[in-house]
Amino acid sequence: MKPKNIIRVCEPDITQREIRYVMDAIKTGHISGMAKYVGLFEKAFAKKTGVKYAITVNSGASALFLALWALGIRKGDEVIVPTFTMAACANAVAQCGAKSVFVDCEPNGNIDVTQIEKKITKRTKAIMPVHIYGHPCDMDEIKKIARKHKLFILEDAAEAQGALYKGKKVGALGDAACFSFYANKLVTTGEGGMVATNDKKLAEEVSKFRDHYWSGKGKNRYYHKKVAWNMKLSSLLAALGLAQLERLEELVNKRRANAKYYTKNLSVLKDRLIFPAEKSRIRSVFWMYGILLKKPGERDKLIDFLAKKGIESRAFFIPMHLQPSHRQNGLFPVSEYLGWNGLYLPSSSHLSKKDKDKVIAAVKEFFSKQHDTKSTKSMRKPRKENS
Repeated sequence: MKPKNIIRVCEPDITQREIRYVMDAIKTGHISGMAKYVGLFEKAFAKKTGVKYAITVNSGASALFLALWALGIRKGDEVIVPTFTMAACANAVAQCGAKSVFVDCEPNGNIDVTQIEKKITKRTKAIMPVHIYGHPCDMDEIKKIARKHKLFILEDAAEAQGALYKGKKVGALGDAACFSFYANKLVTTGEGGMVATNDKKLAEEVSKFRDHYWSGKGKNRYYHKKVAWNMKLSSLLAALGLAQLERLEELVNKRRANAKYYTKNLSVLKDRLIFPAEKSRIRSVFWMYGILLKKPGERDKLIDFLAKKGIESRAFFIPMHLQPSHRQNGLFPVSEYLGWNGLYLPSSSHLSKKDKDKVIAAVKEFFSKQHDTKSTKSMRKPRKENS
């Protein structure tokens, strides 16, 4: 029998403010992708992120594709992408006709900057650092590499709204940055995304490509210089996003509080688990609270055990180089270890103490039922090349 009350892995944190803004958009008829809340949301987002321009689109995936396309990424080009990431990154590169060149990650899931340079070729045009689970990548090193090889930097900040890197806001650290407003993100519009940049020309191109590349005026309105798409965000969703954005610090603080509470109360299991942490001069938003099980094979058992207790969890990403759609040969031992041994616990911003205590108790119960309590190695043997 399934539990009646399920603690979801992540739910949106919606208040009366969001409802009021959306109702205003409905009552005033401002519901299209060109209506007033779109502009209000873009302007507020740009200011909050510390950039000059922000362009709304209908998803984080569309943001990645349009940003790459506006940067001129085309067939025959290569983009450096972490293999430990969500499929939208590699899919966006493929949509441009280009190739993702995968790089292994650090133990925290972010791209291993020490391995980037050896993957660069004459065809490489950009680096796509992904701030995994809300923790910023080592952007100083990535910038050095990009400058040396004259490459674009496109941040995937989908999971890192409100994160800080050495006091600087994530999303303002490269040539452009992409955000997602999917239902589980800190700031959500249900579906939606944003491209942020300080480059006026790039912003104009993204804005045109998201809306059929209108090139005429007046009687010549129906004139289009380039092939483009309809990837606009409805003003209804922008109204929701604006209200959420005004609560960003509150939402970030809630996720950080969740992480602190989990780590403190699960610390007795430090011989069995690896907990997320922050590097020096970093503010992670802990979009999801991810843990690693040191003993191979235990992760899936824990997921099943929690499900029986009415607790939803989620396994980490399966690395891109192992996906049928993007398979590549090579050695990516850290990414594979994370992919097979990591999961994240319920992480909603509004998660109650009662629910967190239930999750913590269930995790402790799982390990108390395991007979083998011997410490295990935190890294399995890497696969052989081209296996």
